[in-house]
Amino acid sequence: KSTGVSKFDDMNHMSRDFNTVILASGLSERMGEPKALLRYDQSATFLEKIIREYLLAGSDSVVCMINSAIESFCNNMEVPLNVRFVVNNHPEWGRFFSIRKGLEEIRDSNYCFIQNVDNPSVTCRLIENLLEKRDPDAWCSPVYRGKGGHPVLLPVKIINEIIRIDDPEVVLSDMLKHYTRIMVETEDENVLRNINSPEDYTNYISRRG
Repeated sequence: KSTGVSKFDDMNHMSRDFNTVILASGLSERMGEPKALLRYDQSATFLEKIIREYLLAGSDSVVCMINSAIESFCNNMEVPLNVRFVVNNHPEWGRFFSIRKGLEEIRDSNYCFIQNVDNPSVTCRLIENLLEKRDPDAWCSPVYRGKGGHPVLLPVKIINEIIRIDDPEVVLSDMLKHYTRIMVETEDENVLRNINSPEDYTNYISRRG
């Protein structure tokens, strides 16, 4: 449910001309439970933590692509009106399908972040660093020691192209090879980490202390 009063009520609502799609509709088969609902800390799940970082950075809207397994939890979250949950009824159709459906919800965006729910270490500072490098003719992503990480920031030029592609077999990383990439160096190795299994989660929590 969307309300004006929640743990998110201290967010900065100044428009920064970007939106966000959080991908949280995967089946989490390796994890054995929804990754979106894993605890980041005592106060927030992965999904809640990620939403908060993007709101802190000034995202005009946040669209969370979810599946039916977490729909009840999400419907009971107290979030600002610019956060929406959209059920992906075909999570088996893959990541690109979920990305396209999410982008269709925010067609008015000049820029949009694509954020995986299993990469909860994203920070407001990282988001702002990527925004500083945004370009209408290129996509941005963080790079740690030569390796590309998450999230990615897309301009409307690429957003519109994704929306036009009706083929769930397409892989976003392959498609992006046809466009200019802006690499934003970071010293945060967490941009490379995806948490896909119980072992990954245990190691992640132990490293954070």
